[in-house]
Amino acid sequence: MPIYLSAIALQFYRGIGPETQFVAPFSEMNFFIGANNAGKSIVLNFLNERLPFRKGNIASRPLNFNVDGYRGSTSGEFMAAVGFPAAFAVSHFHEKLSKIPIRNTNLAATVKEIIHHMSFKDHLWIKPTGNAETGSLLKYPDEKSAVSWVSEDAWYELWNALTGSSGGGLMRHWVPETLAQIAKFSQVSLPESMLIPAKRQLGPKNETFDDLTGKGLIDHLAELQNPDHHERERKKTFDQINEFLRVVTGKTDAELEVPSGRQHLLVHMDDKVLPLSSLGTGIHEVILIAAFCTIHQNRIMCIEEPEIHLHPVLQRKLIRYLQKHTTNQYFIATHSAAFIDTLGASVFHVRNDGSQTYIKSAVLKSDQRRVVDELGYRASDIVQANAVVWVEGPSDRIYIRHWLQDMAPEMIEGIHYSILFYGGSLIRHLSADDNALEEFIRLRQLNRNLAIVIDSDKSSPRAPLKPAAQRLREEMKDSECVVWITKGREIENYVDATVLQEALKACHPTIYQRPDKVGQFDHAFYFVRRKTTSAGDVLYTKGDKVGAAMHVCGQPADLGILDLRTRIGELAAMIRRANGVT
Repeated sequence: MPIYLSAIALQFYRGIGPETQFVAPFSEMNFFIGANNAGKSIVLNFLNERLPFRKGNIASRPLNFNVDGYRGSTSGEFMAAVGFPAAFAVSHFHEKLSKIPIRNTNLAATVKEIIHHMSFKDHLWIKPTGNAETGSLLKYPDEKSAVSWVSEDAWYELWNALTGSSGGGLMRHWVPETLAQIAKFSQVSLPESMLIPAKRQLGPKNETFDDLTGKGLIDHLAELQNPDHHERERKKTFDQINEFLRVVTGKTDAELEVPSGRQHLLVHMDDKVLPLSSLGTGIHEVILIAAFCTIHQNRIMCIEEPEIHLHPVLQRKLIRYLQKHTTNQYFIATHSAAFIDTLGASVFHVRNDGSQTYIKSAVLKSDQRRVVDELGYRASDIVQANAVVWVEGPSDRIYIRHWLQDMAPEMIEGIHYSILFYGGSLIRHLSADDNALEEFIRLRQLNRNLAIVIDSDKSSPRAPLKPAAQRLREEMKDSECVVWITKGREIENYVDATVLQEALKACHPTIYQRPDKVGQFDHAFYFVRRKTTSAGDVLYTKGDKVGAAMHVCGQPADLGILDLRTRIGELAAMIRRANGVT
């Protein structure tokens, strides 16, 4: 999936007031999550109605204040800008300079330094001018301040390379004309944007297919189902929608049909023919959204509240389909916490303090946890998952998912199972009769398809198991739950020692010296750092567990260490059983 739009800035637009909101960075899939009336749809409305730098856009028209104006105590002029990634600008200028016969090999560093000073939040911000198809820098650099960014010689050499001119002066030519060249280059061209509204319903025949509400869709699907001889390629779009129907229904024989009367869509399934609406509102809704996004490709696609009538599993299946089978960039306003863990997605927390709307990237797990708390999600996440695997932290999740993908590739996180964190302190520091441990054990009442992975923390084969781990094993031994206590000291002891240490070396190239002890009951992620004093070697105990896990899991899984294959087999069997798969 492509990234057409990297960032936007908005001021005095709908709920956004005097404090400019720089919303970045965007990825292929972008979720705007917040409470009711926080302003989740502001970005979507802007992208659909006023996004500049599109062909034939209407972004330059005056605002309708009754609809788009900011109604706060402070008034001001509507402002919008699009972010051009600074890294892209540097890369493209490097490419341009590589084609020029120049002697100075430091020009690339000069360009990088200048663009660094010109950027804010890693972007150059371009505002529309004139017809909104061309732009200029939102904040043009102060030329007097810019002089100090690099040396005078560097300014001259870069100006000379970019313009082919010589002579001139620092303030009259070298600085302003170089900045102008960079600004001129940093132009944005965007594809068409479209909006799938929250209210969507398959309309009757003989309507024009000119929006994404559902009207005109049935006639368009009929054309895709039976295209003319010179348009047979269009049939592939209809076939792709059918493939999605099979995924969401779990029926390999499911197939859509538009009957001759075009009054409704039919579904062939289990030797029956039924109207699509009879499968339930959720299936009906998700098929509409998938159809819109399959028919319209290479767009900036905005979707309002796709979770309406959809179980979290259907929500995740829809997102996986969009990621795998479409070429749009997505901007989605939602109340659902099910989207927060979407791989490769950007999540933005939207809130309103009573004066204006604020939009912040929820990058850290703590930020995302606040979003979930604000939405009121609690035990329902556990109830709605088919199977739950509890692990200590993020690195454990990376390993478990990687090993499960090798053992049971058909089982997909977010659809067939969920991985949740309990935090190692719960087990490591609690006594066997602690109230918090009692509450954790009661989670079986919410979902009996449960597994917990626990580090043994044993320093030797005969070391005693911590009391809380012993009690968990005893309490759950007669249930269908899986209690996996590592055979080594920690989860990292299931990774080949050489592979893990190479990963740590890649994560800490400036301080890594050599491995420490790497036995079954040693701290596998410890290593000896480079000498910093004459005091000798220093044991480094705070290696990047997550970074190392991602590095390790970029390679094929090795399940032949200790009892790993057996334990992953037990986990996969529980998940398959929970999903009715034998």
